[in-house]
Amino acid sequence: MKRYAIISDVHGNLLALQAILADIQQRGIEQIINLGDHVFGALEPELSANIIRNTPHMLCISGNTDREILEALDVVSEKENMERVKADLSADTIAWLKDLPPTADCDGIFFVCHGTPESDNEYLLELVRPEGVFVHEDEHLVERTKHIAQPIILCGHSHVNRVVHLSSGKVILNPGSVGLPAYLGNGEYRFAMESMTPHAKYAIVSIDSKEQYHIEQIACHYDWNKASHVAKANGSVNWSQFLLHGRMPRDLRSK
Repeated sequence: MKRYAIISDVHGNLLALQAILADIQQRGIEQIINLGDHVFGALEPELSANIIRNTPHMLCISGNTDREILEALDVVSEKENMERVKADLSADTIAWLKDLPPTADCDGIFFVCHGTPESDNEYLLELVRPEGVFVHEDEHLVERTKHIAQPIILCGHSHVNRVVHLSSGKVILNPGSVGLPAYLGNGEYRFAMESMTPHAKYAIVSIDSKEQYHIEQIACHYDWNKASHVAKANGSVNWSQFLLHGRMPRDLRSK
């Protein structure tokens, strides 16, 4: 049986990254697929990047915040945390980010993207409406993925772990976020993405001798209290709350 660990959205959370990599190693899984958004956030970008860059057998693609870091290199950004992250990153990490592809194929089994096949900043599974966040209907997802040959489509970006089986026979898997279990979105509508626990999330896909796929969603314990303190010390009070609870604090819901 071949096994793959699927991770996404580390967002510079060193403690969470160390916890899931230790769990993956303990399970004897060698191949890791990383869906992007590696370093941006309120925590420890360069230390996290150094581990990711030096972890063997890890396929990595770019996420929207990886791209945004590169776009902001020569300008002063108003995005919270961006200037601190840029100052922390090494030349080696910047070069590595520049080389990351937006999508990838893995073994003819997985189509790998951060958001959607076409965009790193859109949700493949989720539909954001004024009344909340919903999962797209089967018909929409079948049409959206009909051009993809691989049977398993991997996506991140929303930070919410989901497995959706399509009537076409394909599977869409979001492993959730390693490093940020909730966040507040401010697109056309204000919305909350919430995984509802503070754990570091990832997924395991096992393929047996009959080429059948078995999917597990994993929630790893780590010291999220310490991570929350780091975020707060770096000036990100909201991030400190998201890390502690995996959901939106009441005071942010009411704004």
